[in-house]
Amino acid sequence: MQIREYCPEDLDVLREIDRSCFPAFMAYSRAEFLFYLRQPGAICKVASTGGRIVGFAIGRMESSVRAAHVITLDVAPDARRQKVGVRLMQALHEEFRGRGARQIALEVETGNDAAQRFYEWLGYRRVGVLRGYYMSRRDAYRMEFEIRD
Repeated sequence: MQIREYCPEDLDVLREIDRSCFPAFMAYSRAEFLFYLRQPGAICKVASTGGRIVGFAIGRMESSVRAAHVITLDVAPDARRQKVGVRLMQALHEEFRGRGARQIALEVETGNDAAQRFYEWLGYRRVGVLRGYYMSRRDAYRMEFEIRD
């Protein structure tokens, strides 16, 4: 498995993967993808196997240079349980650490038990509930990770 930086040619494949991971109302539109990818401090890591993109993670540094945010982590359904998500999150964490972040935040749907367990396994902890976070339809947990040297 190779982890690399995002290239603009990847966009359509990333959108396909996103649509396979989330219900239609939660999947990002092309405009939303471009918005997140063009943010100052944006980071997008892409995982591929045999030349095929199997997952990606988008994050960004927050306005506070000591904080970062994971926007999304998506792994193609047929590539799950192969450490793709772990490798992508490690790559994001490394990048965030290199840019001086001390804390990373993310949101995860309250009904997505598998994702919650995954993030907890990585060391994230729940710090709050965001009511109606997903298009006013579903709640999310805010989770945070402290970077230690």
